[in-house]
Amino acid sequence: MSKYTEYLPELRTSTLFQHMTDEQIVTLLDAMQPEIVMRKAGDPMPPLENGMYFMVLRSTPAKPLVPRQFPFDMPRFGECGMLMGEIPTMSRMYEGLTDKTRHQHPGLKRSLDFDLEMLKFTEDMVTKPYGDAVAEAQGIMLRNYLGILAQKVCDIRHELFLIKDGRDMFQRKHETLQVFTAGVTMGVAKKAVQRWNLDHPERMAELVPGHSVDLLRRIIAGERCDVLISADDAIIGSMLMPQYAKGYRVFAGNRMVVAGQGINSENWIEKLTDPAATFIHNNPYGDPGGYRAVMAILLADKVQPGLTAKLMDHPGHKGMDPRDEGRPGERPAADYTFTYGSGAASRGMDYAVLPAVMDLSDDALAADYAKVTFAVDEQNTVCGTPIAHALTIPTGALYPEEAKAFCKLFLKTDFAEAHFLPKDGVVGEDPLA
Repeated sequence: MSKYTEYLPELRTSTLFQHMTDEQIVTLLDAMQPEIVMRKAGDPMPPLENGMYFMVLRSTPAKPLVPRQFPFDMPRFGECGMLMGEIPTMSRMYEGLTDKTRHQHPGLKRSLDFDLEMLKFTEDMVTKPYGDAVAEAQGIMLRNYLGILAQKVCDIRHELFLIKDGRDMFQRKHETLQVFTAGVTMGVAKKAVQRWNLDHPERMAELVPGHSVDLLRRIIAGERCDVLISADDAIIGSMLMPQYAKGYRVFAGNRMVVAGQGINSENWIEKLTDPAATFIHNNPYGDPGGYRAVMAILLADKVQPGLTAKLMDHPGHKGMDPRDEGRPGERPAADYTFTYGSGAASRGMDYAVLPAVMDLSDDALAADYAKVTFAVDEQNTVCGTPIAHALTIPTGALYPEEAKAFCKLFLKTDFAEAHFLPKDGVVGEDPLA
């Protein structure tokens, strides 16, 4: 009987020998004759020379296999089928390196508290032809090598994608921390996700950007959200509390400005009322930045009587029709844009600081702001308020403890450096308590 037969239960589950019959596995190993290496608990891992690798057969005490998402996922360290060393050995990647930079396999230095039984393979035994009797099995094994390598590349790309872009390329939403963020906080939220993902590979965060009202609608519709970063604190209270959230924390303020080439605080009225001018804002039916732009225009009569009508009815005013935004991330060209001051400043744009009575930044003017309203849909009408950005952890969060930890990391952001105005506070239950 082959010395490899007793390990068939483990070999069947290995990534390297998948899609092979028991007979093919044993016949191929009998031809290759890899050494069975025993390593006792507490001993260092035996060193590997270039072009060699180990495959774990068995650990004592046994380490159960963690379920794989993809067929060529590698088992975790200590699980049977785990490969350690240069894969595939036939790459000869070490050739051409100088002695100073030559890659070595010294083995793990840390003490491991379990026994390991392993197969030791060399590059020659992997690539050597053994004849027709094992050709098919050897071909399957080599194909599996390619699958393992391809999956490794995908895993690295996936991790880099999460770190760089904050989104999960494999869409494993049931495993990732879902962070919904408004566009105005996209930059600071993305940096927080990058920091989080570097330190929390066990629970990566995935950034889901969108307009705040639209994001709240998705939560109400049942979509899972672990952290919500909203451009408008008030809509958390009016749309989510108390059923979908118990409270929220304000972390920054802002102001509405008008950005565009050559515009400033002295000439903005002249620029916007020019008959040839065009100006735009975000969709007010889904985005607080949009309805706050409309509110700023509605407050313009406090700066100059009749200015509101001139701006609302101006032929170059775009944005009131939801179709004006076009495809996601696109909008029609316009000379000027009503936007948040933080965004205009961070992008180095020319912009006009509007009078406080219409820029929605001053808490002392809250009563004046409250005189203007906007209906975002048939059920929800928002009132003008001093701008406050806030975060919450919805009641349906799948990972509430990780969400709290992420929020604490996010709140360490230097919001002043990102051109937000100082503002804080807690409404309802503190989501971080």
